[in-house]
Amino acid sequence: MENKFLTKSERMSQEYCCTVVRLGEIEQIPGANTVAKTLVNGRTIVISKDRKEGDIMIYCSNESQLNFDFLSVNNLFQHTELNCNREEVQAWLDSAMDPVTGAIEENVFKEYMRSHRGYFDDKGRVRMKKLAGEMSMGVLFEFETLVKWCPMLEGLNLEELVGLDFDTVNGELFIKPYVPLVKEREYEGTRKDRKRGKKLAKFDRMIPGQFAFHYDTQLFERSVSRFKPEDVVTISNKLHGTSYIIGNVLVKHPKWRGWYEKIFLKLPKLLQFTREDYDVIYSSRNVIQNATINPNKGPGYSTGLNACFDKYYQLLKPYMPLNTTFYGEIVGYVEKSNTFIQKVGKGYDYCCAPGENRLMIYRIVETEADGTKREYNVRDVHQYVVEFKRWLNSQSNEDAADLADRLLPIDILYHGKLKDLYPDLDVSDHWHANLLERMKNDKEHFCMEMNEPHCRNVVPREGIIVRIENDPVKEAFKLKCLKFLGKEAAEMDKGETTDMEMAARY
Repeated sequence: MENKFLTKSERMSQEYCCTVVRLGEIEQIPGANTVAKTLVNGRTIVISKDRKEGDIMIYCSNESQLNFDFLSVNNLFQHTELNCNREEVQAWLDSAMDPVTGAIEENVFKEYMRSHRGYFDDKGRVRMKKLAGEMSMGVLFEFETLVKWCPMLEGLNLEELVGLDFDTVNGELFIKPYVPLVKEREYEGTRKDRKRGKKLAKFDRMIPGQFAFHYDTQLFERSVSRFKPEDVVTISNKLHGTSYIIGNVLVKHPKWRGWYEKIFLKLPKLLQFTREDYDVIYSSRNVIQNATINPNKGPGYSTGLNACFDKYYQLLKPYMPLNTTFYGEIVGYVEKSNTFIQKVGKGYDYCCAPGENRLMIYRIVETEADGTKREYNVRDVHQYVVEFKRWLNSQSNEDAADLADRLLPIDILYHGKLKDLYPDLDVSDHWHANLLERMKNDKEHFCMEMNEPHCRNVVPREGIIVRIENDPVKEAFKLKCLKFLGKEAAEMDKGETTDMEMAARY
């Protein structure tokens, strides 16, 4: 049966999706009678001892949010009133209740509820949990639970789909990143900007293929088998902030300057003649900030994160080379505010004072005359920023000095053959699994599971980024610390913070 049902949406994130998996080696947990553990996509997950190696199951990533109807149909909500069996459960509660005391024997209640309700909260969030002393990352379902929700899946050959990532089932979104609802104050200024934008005439000046967003960073845990011992890699510190992209690219302009340019937005479309010329375009991870002609957009008009984006546009614009795009991470505080750049994982100051921030450029792409893209290697990016800072400091103007102070060279932690990172590991004996385990806990090279040394505040390091030198397919792979994921989860538990990039995407 051809798979037309388990598919990927345009916005699917590999970090927060479902995967058809075959269970590998199952390890016993000392002292645990009913559960064991296994690795799924490189992450530990606690499973029932009834599971066997080779079982095919559906894995849902940590910090994702599942379809409410699916959870309800399978009675997986903790609050029984959200489940399909709510009437059955209520009838049992009424019958089991002592007519005199109005109570139900605790052991009887627990035993019944164990098989008649699940453990998901009202938001349907998949959260890391400590079970039998092990951190369990994600959740596994039998395929039958999907069939119960979507009977059209009956007969699908899972053997042919092992390894498949998906987020959509029969055209309906099944899983997405968990994005907590936030109070309006978290998006200071955005409502005002949104209202203002609706009143303005707009003209989209983007030319397809000229400006590109950053690719999604893949998970190192689930990609480690793709690496070879001889691969030359560069491993850098993963900073916790918000993405920033700026490029000097071809865009559309009003064809004539002067009075025509001034009245351009008021003209009907058939009279809006254009020409192509270079301009500096800047964006967050998902939203181009100046894609349209907007006379009220820029420094002095925006607040919050938009003020940070605008500030770096103002500072970098005079120095952007033609056909070049910088990709970076803004860290520290929102411009002239005591609010941290990231709402999830607060406290990452990176030695900035309140109101200050820094920009780490980690990727540079040039477009050649024939239209091909040339990507700098990571060490070349580092050297470019070092030399750029030195040149800025030699200039005698305030903005250049400000920009030089704000720029951070990428923090390279290791460069060399991957096998030389831990030369004691035998490349012929479970090398990938042993490599991953060492890297997850490597304090010497990467400060994994330690506090971030570049922050004044006591916060755990987020993790590392791994790139293959001269890789024809430009990719980056992230490995996050468990302590960081725990901090992130605890803050999201409060329901008042969110990942700004994910909120924009979803």
